[in-house]
Amino acid sequence: MSQDTECLARVLRTGSRAYAAYAVNDLLESTPQAKVGFGADPLSVWQNWMAVRVEELAAAVAAEQPKLFTSQVHWGKAVLAARGVSVEHFRSALTGLKRVLANELPDRVRALAAQYLDESLDAFDEQPEDVRPRVLPDTPHGRLASTYLLALLEGDRRLASRTILDAVEQPASVGDVYLHVLLPAQTELGRMWMTGEINVAEEHFASHTTKMVMGQLLSRAKCRPHNGKTVLAAAVAGNRHDIGLCAVADFFDMAGWRTIQLGADVPINDLAQAVECFDADLVALSASLSVQFETAKSTIEAIRSGPRGDVVKILVGGLAFAESRNLAVEMRADGYASDPDEAVRLGGELVGLPDGRHAE
Repeated sequence: MSQDTECLARVLRTGSRAYAAYAVNDLLESTPQAKVGFGADPLSVWQNWMAVRVEELAAAVAAEQPKLFTSQVHWGKAVLAARGVSVEHFRSALTGLKRVLANELPDRVRALAAQYLDESLDAFDEQPEDVRPRVLPDTPHGRLASTYLLALLEGDRRLASRTILDAVEQPASVGDVYLHVLLPAQTELGRMWMTGEINVAEEHFASHTTKMVMGQLLSRAKCRPHNGKTVLAAAVAGNRHDIGLCAVADFFDMAGWRTIQLGADVPINDLAQAVECFDADLVALSASLSVQFETAKSTIEAIRSGPRGDVVKILVGGLAFAESRNLAVEMRADGYASDPDEAVRLGGELVGLPDGRHAE
């Protein structure tokens, strides 16, 4: 990372709320109708919204990948459009942010910030993220996922559990249910939250129910004999989304690993200490948002600085890395996995298991 890039990322992170406030004040003064759809206190809601966008801009700058911010802008368009807010107000807010940064940033980094914002504005009219349903009842797994979702949305966790457990006829089918039913259902819940079809409380109920069901499934799974290896699974500090991580941990368990699941939002130093405490051979690290890149990098640095830093392998995953897999290696991780199956395969290869999954 160049000195200018590092400087800009730091300044944006530090001043995110102030820059957002300037841009939003200009927007609401020039376009009063932009208040529609933002509740009783549109100034605060808009400021919070744009402050996160500035933090996403900082993350893209730190990664030196403008497309990351453009992708976040497209996601933002989809969210606002689904909730009945004119995306033109968002365009105006970004344009206003560009003016604010041109006036407020140090001279040496103004052009760099403008470059990232110009790229996102030039691509603003491109097709945003598809917000159509992700679970379709046109396959046996799709029908099962749809039935499971309905039970979740009706608030019946007993029915949700029975729906999944009754469908598991053989222990070997547990992995398929994770990959083709539970995780797609969770993705659909995320889409429904994004489009305003469900609220945070409903999403939390569904996620906690899915964790419960995963625990029940794991007890029915066919697990291979212990292979002598230990994996530590954790979501970086600030990442409260750990359904995917739970699935990864369970897949390692089924593959014969000793699995230490630390869960969501694990502080950097505590996570690094756990690597030593549990004598981990592999760390599976999850980040869900681009604004968590810096935390992921600091976490990896803390692990590498520990007594096992030279021998432990680090595998990263989560939506944050989906469009920037190369960042994993740049952060001194050993690889990126897109799903639980790939995580177990790559993890096994990294620690030298004979077939990448388990010992003979």
